[in-house]
Amino acid sequence: MSDLQHNETKFPRVTVGAYIQDKEGKIFLIRSPKWGNRLIGPGGHVEYGEKSEDAIKREVKEETNLDITDIKLLGHIELIEDPDFTLAKKHFVGLSYRAKIANDDFEIKLDEREASEFTWLLPQEIIERNDVPARIKEIVKKHFLKEKKSFFNNKECKDCEKNKVEAEEYKNNWQRALADYKNLQKETSARRGEWAQMSEAQILEDFIPVYDNFKTAFYHHPILQPDNEEHKQIKNWVDGIGFIMKQFGDVMKAHGLEEIKTVGEKFDPALHEAMGQEEIEDKEAGVIIKELVGGYKMGSNVVKVAKVIVAK
Repeated sequence: MSDLQHNETKFPRVTVGAYIQDKEGKIFLIRSPKWGNRLIGPGGHVEYGEKSEDAIKREVKEETNLDITDIKLLGHIELIEDPDFTLAKKHFVGLSYRAKIANDDFEIKLDEREASEFTWLLPQEIIERNDVPARIKEIVKKHFLKEKKSFFNNKECKDCEKNKVEAEEYKNNWQRALADYKNLQKETSARRGEWAQMSEAQILEDFIPVYDNFKTAFYHHPILQPDNEEHKQIKNWVDGIGFIMKQFGDVMKAHGLEEIKTVGEKFDPALHEAMGQEEIEDKEAGVIIKELVGGYKMGSNVVKVAKVIVAK
């Protein structure tokens, strides 16, 4: 027995360590003077006759005053004469546990022999720290970074497959509805343009008779003699009215209403309506020789055919 006591350092010691998470997923670490003032999880030795889970509860309580629950074993590690441990050369067989705080009403009180300060860090923050041992980073990477759901909501999903199918169906229905809505927007926009054109065409059609009467009245002015002083005054009036008529025509043309060409053009039943025929020398049959009433079109659509006299 005395030999065993004398050679105690030659036998491994069983230890436990805790990774305690809060509701935000942060992990509790302490700065330990025994481990080179590096950040580690609280823990300690398993006493003779003590279960490891009881040991981790006791050690955490003694070092931090925290009560823990939902304790789960993560795995084990072996530390043989780890250089971070500053007290003596030891061989530790460590059991790593994860846990959560037993209640929200807690007060941390550190055992100054075990820890000089404490902190709460997210798993990614632990990985990026230089004052955290590599063995702890590996455990955090393996058991905390890869998880998609919170430790506090780590319950088995009973209807996961059913929910996935329903979610996919909802997604497909939403995508179809979105596509239908976009098509409706395009169709409405196109129809709005058509409605605007139809409305504009209707207004222009109402102006066509006025314009035709204007032209008819204008071209029936008397033949003016340039040497007659009275005719000179009338000519100025005629020129002014002619300019107004041209403005009228330009406005209608700017809105897409175009006059159909008649005199000198070949008769086209799609554009012209023959009101009669006359025999005229040197005129090819079917050529328009006179316009009776003007015709109009918007693009390729005929608004009103032109009434004409055609060469016989």
